[in-house]
Amino acid sequence: MRAKLREWGPVIVLALIPALPLLAGSGLVNTRAGGDSPFLLVRVHQLVLNLRGGIFPARWMPHAAYGLGYPFFNFYASLPYYLAAALKLTGVGYIWSIKCTQALGFVLAAMSIYGFSRELHHKRSTSLLVALVYSCAPFHMVNVYVRGDSLSEFYAFVFFPLILWSLLRLHRQGSIRNAVWVALSYAGLLLTHNISAMLFSPFVLLHVLSFVVRTQVRQRPHACRFSGLRSAIDSFLALGMGALMSAWFWLPALAERGNVYLRDMTTGYFNYALHFRSLDLVQHSLVFDYAITADKEPFRMGMVQAILALAGLTAVVVWWIQQRRVESHSAFLVLLLAASTFMITPFSRILWDHIPL
Repeated sequence: MRAKLREWGPVIVLALIPALPLLAGSGLVNTRAGGDSPFLLVRVHQLVLNLRGGIFPARWMPHAAYGLGYPFFNFYASLPYYLAAALKLTGVGYIWSIKCTQALGFVLAAMSIYGFSRELHHKRSTSLLVALVYSCAPFHMVNVYVRGDSLSEFYAFVFFPLILWSLLRLHRQGSIRNAVWVALSYAGLLLTHNISAMLFSPFVLLHVLSFVVRTQVRQRPHACRFSGLRSAIDSFLALGMGALMSAWFWLPALAERGNVYLRDMTTGYFNYALHFRSLDLVQHSLVFDYAITADKEPFRMGMVQAILALAGLTAVVVWWIQQRRVESHSAFLVLLLAASTFMITPFSRILWDHIPL
């Protein structure tokens, strides 16, 4: 127990640093002009009404839309809201149920990325730095301090590294336990934020394929075919189980989307073409910028994160040159960085135009 506390205690402390403004006040965070924190109250309140009425899973907000009702939970993945609702049902007030859920999101995300970093055999000090930088990433904080109502998207940051971590453990060690972790983590992402799951799933596929490539390079030709294929099959079976575990949400959402008007979700302000980054890709300050103006927008990449990513990329390339080989895990992370950055620039519009949204 003491060993686990020594290992994970500093991670929790670091994760609570960006959560301090959240916990310091008595009410919800003032999200200024960039978000709608009161929506969190409405959603949690309506979910609590469902649960108290014995309705699970909840699909309807009975008092929304001026009492007409609104199928919010049927189309918007809401797993974090169940955490807040559970706290409310145990006697915690609505405000602190939401604030505690948000603070827990910081902690779980930091623990997730720390565990993944340690699985990659990074030093403890390096992994602690990774956890802090990840926790303070601007968009991670934007979902709490600017947008306010993006609780599900905020919690998606918990599952990104958790999926990669559990897949890596399954590849290295096998076992039913690791397969279960893969299934639970992927199901968790699907039930937390469906759009994030759609965007991240291609990278999950690349992560699995990197295992196969690594196995083929390191093992004998005949052995590698079996080992690499088995690793891929185990991974896809576990991911498929996660998809099945969450099908109670995403299957009705897909099947019934023709019954609602969704055009506004991808047009007007919500059209992706209005939010690309080019010369304004990186923030101009070293600290998180709350300002919502044309020249200071918090949705940019953090300068600290950008500098560290560039330094890490340089170190990886130098190592590749010195060793005269490319390591699959580092190659995957470089590809992840390059692809995700490319997809937020105007150059990726041709791809977005052909993605069914």
